[in-house]
Amino acid sequence: MSFYDAAIPPVRDQRLKIGDSFAGSVCEMLDCAKSGCMLRRNRSFWQTGACQMALTLMMAATVERSAIVMHGPIGCGAQLHALSAQTNKGKAQRGKQPVPPPWVSTNLKESDVIGGGERKLRETIEYVDREFRPEIIFVVSTCAPNIIGDDVEDIVRKAGESAAAHVVSLHCPGFKSRVVASAYDAFYHGLLRHLPLSPEPWRDFVPHHDGAAEELGKLKYEYIRGRTVNIWNATSIGPKDEDELIRLLGALGLKARVFAEYASADEMRMVSQAALNASMCDVHDDYMLSFLKEKFGTPYVMAGMPIGFKGTRRWLEAIASRFGLEEDAGRVADYEERRAREAIAPFLPEIEGKRVLLCGGVVRVGTEAVFLKELGMDVISFRAYHYDDGAEEVYGQVAEEFPDARIAVSNQLFEFCNQIKELAPDLVISHNGTQGTLAKLGVTGVQLFDADKSFFGYGGLFYMLRRIVFAFRNTSYQKRLSARVKMPYRDSWYEKDAFHYIKD
Repeated sequence: MSFYDAAIPPVRDQRLKIGDSFAGSVCEMLDCAKSGCMLRRNRSFWQTGACQMALTLMMAATVERSAIVMHGPIGCGAQLHALSAQTNKGKAQRGKQPVPPPWVSTNLKESDVIGGGERKLRETIEYVDREFRPEIIFVVSTCAPNIIGDDVEDIVRKAGESAAAHVVSLHCPGFKSRVVASAYDAFYHGLLRHLPLSPEPWRDFVPHHDGAAEELGKLKYEYIRGRTVNIWNATSIGPKDEDELIRLLGALGLKARVFAEYASADEMRMVSQAALNASMCDVHDDYMLSFLKEKFGTPYVMAGMPIGFKGTRRWLEAIASRFGLEEDAGRVADYEERRAREAIAPFLPEIEGKRVLLCGGVVRVGTEAVFLKELGMDVISFRAYHYDDGAEEVYGQVAEEFPDARIAVSNQLFEFCNQIKELAPDLVISHNGTQGTLAKLGVTGVQLFDADKSFFGYGGLFYMLRRIVFAFRNTSYQKRLSARVKMPYRDSWYEKDAFHYIKD
């Protein structure tokens, strides 16, 4: 049976060669991943981890005219209060109505854990459908109902037969996986199982009855469809990034549409009506893009992230090659690179030779490292939150650029702090949520991405360089904070190897 036919999606630990505990060179990591030893790596001590439900919720909360039913204890939905402001801003920036999705909890208590929460879930779905009239109801199944064995999928199926809304189940049992990226698969699995992904007659198009007019309409439609590219976004990819990529594809005469965040049910039905699906992040999209190829025969391109000169050119040319537009893509890239190099030239002397430590998502970190080398910076180490074989192509290219560079596959903050103390980088570029730690350590830091700003394409590389230069010019906050705040680690920990607890 295909993964896509299962009621509950597989976690990445089951589907891919994956690991979250490794330290060594990039080449050693690739060899370890290919031989399977990455799967055997573990830690004898863990400080923290991440819940995949958080990322699934971040994606679901962006969908237009949706509502969310949290099936679990009421605290599981707490982050939705903060997400409302973020998603409202994202909708407004994309020209959509900034209305946060209503959310309701089944509020499972001890008695429900003993007796089951299925009745509560059924009644809550009915209430949300009747009270809010959304187009989509996302039912987020948290750890508790997965532990006690509630048949969430059966309830969702039956509710969908009577509800006005599409009822979509999102299975997020965080205890099943140490790899938070499983959240992406959970979101997409819900979409592909419960939402129509093909246009409907009279709703999305008007069938023709006149033979000549019908033939002409079909030809026109197929021409547009044959030059349409779906590009797949993520919460860390903002509207300016999307606009930059739409602009570059438009220069090739291609029409680009963005899925699935900030889309609506009406827009989702058009997913199958494209000539190509293009990923912005290999780790984020492989599950959905593989399904669309299997279901509709739509080919896809996964060419890393369009970051920096090499990364953007590679991404653009990979898409262009599917339409026979390689020469056009080369000319567009040449023109854009020439303009970008002129714009960044005044800033390059300020960052020449600066030592950088990179930390964040595995594909973004690898692609960003190549970009920083293009700028003349010295990338001394990487730190990726996890590794799976979806990133193999990207890291094959990284290994060519940095054959001896050290990489850590780790999401542990105590290892991160030790690594910074040992390496003493001039700059740390890291995932959001770590900037406070960097400031306490007195380290100059830049966020790896910011959904309000641009990081992709040629506009993105100019903006990122300006961020780095600004960080080097303004270091007083880190100096003052680190002089007054002490991190909660003993000196003896800093004397040990940062990856002391990693074992087979």
